[in-house]
Amino acid sequence: MPLGRAVHPLRHAVGAGRPAAPGRLVALALAAALAAVLTACSLPGRPSQPGTLTTVAGSGATGWLHGGYSGDAGPAAQARLNAPRSIAFSADGTLYIADTDNNRIRSVHPESGTINTVAGGGSEDWAQADSATAVALPEVTDLAVDPFGRVLYLASMLDNQVAAVDLHTGRIEILAGRLDGTAADTRDSVDSATTGLWWPSGIDVGPNGTLYIADSGNRRILAVSPDHLRYDGRLRPDSVRVIAGTGAETPSGSDGGNGGPATEATFGELGRITVARDGTVYVVDGRRRLRSIDPYRHTIHDAWTGRLPPTPDAMAVDPREGTLYVADAATHRAIGFVPGRQDPYVVAGTGDPGFSEDGTPAEEALLHAPGGIALSPSGDLYIADTHNQRVRRIPDIRALTPDPAH
Repeated sequence: MPLGRAVHPLRHAVGAGRPAAPGRLVALALAAALAAVLTACSLPGRPSQPGTLTTVAGSGATGWLHGGYSGDAGPAAQARLNAPRSIAFSADGTLYIADTDNNRIRSVHPESGTINTVAGGGSEDWAQADSATAVALPEVTDLAVDPFGRVLYLASMLDNQVAAVDLHTGRIEILAGRLDGTAADTRDSVDSATTGLWWPSGIDVGPNGTLYIADSGNRRILAVSPDHLRYDGRLRPDSVRVIAGTGAETPSGSDGGNGGPATEATFGELGRITVARDGTVYVVDGRRRLRSIDPYRHTIHDAWTGRLPPTPDAMAVDPREGTLYVADAATHRAIGFVPGRQDPYVVAGTGDPGFSEDGTPAEEALLHAPGGIALSPSGDLYIADTHNQRVRRIPDIRALTPDPAH
């Protein structure tokens, strides 16, 4: 069966004059300084010191089951969230949050810090509705935004579907998976890329707009080319392809085809997926194993295997420096993997669950089951502090990255 309905086409002074008097220049300078101070104060979550943790979204009681819902059209830091997990950024700096237990996707404006709902909160089946805010969202497992800021993708493992929200029109469509949400076992199917999904565990978008889906139940990775955005109707078969995996489970003692063609590789249980700026695809494969797919040779290899947490909850790659950031809910930490450095380093969290106030140094701060992580276009690292019902920020994370030689 085809992958479902496709996304509808997207809709996409300074003047010269006479010299100012000295007194006027002083007044202008003071006004400019005051404006700069006010602007800095108005930016959401602006920390007082580098390397400290600050809240950009979420308020209220901390701890598991203490979430709530409120705050649309107001400051994000005063809104209530309920188990925020996956987070993602668009190119303009808009933050998208999977407000999981509120069954909503919230957005935070990069300049005003205002929060709003962009999907969920309604009562219609997301496979039947037109407006994203009219749907009753299922549990959203992962988020991704295309590099042009046109489309927000939502993956639901439980519903075996990936949906697409047109950020210009607010329309929502089921892009991949059966419309009724049933799982499709395509491991033995030749035309496996267009017959459905089974347990999509992660999604991400490459630099050219290609959407990658970790189809965990079918042990394959799919790529949906960006030309689906220009096609009105169902996805063309040539818009979707398998880029890795035969559908078979990796036999005991096997390396799963490392060094060979990615399409001939085998996997265990696929987890989260992320894509680097050069197009390298990283995907979690079973416990403590990360594999990478070379975008030019189309081969598969191990990456940092053995040093990952057992089951990473979220991943993000720094597009400039290549550092891989991982959120690990089980150890209440965020961890960084620097290219050329053998051992990972702790970005945030002590390993104990809890809550730390804003201004606490990140490596000394308590997190509680962080379930999401993302790097902003400006280089700040954001962490979904899931059971503290907040999204936290560490500014200019690159300045804190350890030297690869150490």
